Amino acid sequence: TDQSDVILVTQKGQSIRFAVSTLRASSRTSGGVRGIRLTPDDRVVSMDIAYPDAFFLVVTTEGFGKLTPVSEYPRQHRAGSGVRTFKFTEKTGEVVAAKLVSQSQEVIIISAGGIVTRTPVKEKDPKKGITIQGRSTQGVRLMKLSDGDKVVAITCFD
Repeated sequence: TDQSDVILVTQKGQSIRFAVSTLRASSRTSGGVRGIRLTPDDRVVSMDIAYPDAFFLVVTTEGFGKLTPVSEYPRQHRAGSGVRTFKFTEKTGEVVAAKLVSQSQEVIIISAGGIVTRTPVKEKDPKKGITIQGRSTQGVRLMKLSDGDKVVAITCFD
């Protein structure tokens, strides 16, 4: 709806949240409008529609990830450079995917080498669930990878 917000996430860990109403309808052949300002070496990896009480799951190429309440993402004007959503390093890798999830869902993480990991977003034992952290943090290891392997995709389901 026009009251909804869009959240875009980039490979380098930036994100922006803005109102859907700032996007105008256009044809397939038009150039569209800028959602987020990118640096030359960055690209958008995810887009989602925000909903109340959601958590943002961010996962990197090296198997790190975290949950952040969507309420920590401020609404901004479209076409800005956004705010940091993940503090990436050589150890954590770049952002490969980001999804809005509820704590009742499960996540499947897939690597280029064909390894698949399934984990609940929230466990009864807090040490086993995905950690809830602030926007500008590195997260925790969600998937152990062998040398040269990378996370390529995630999906969430109820």
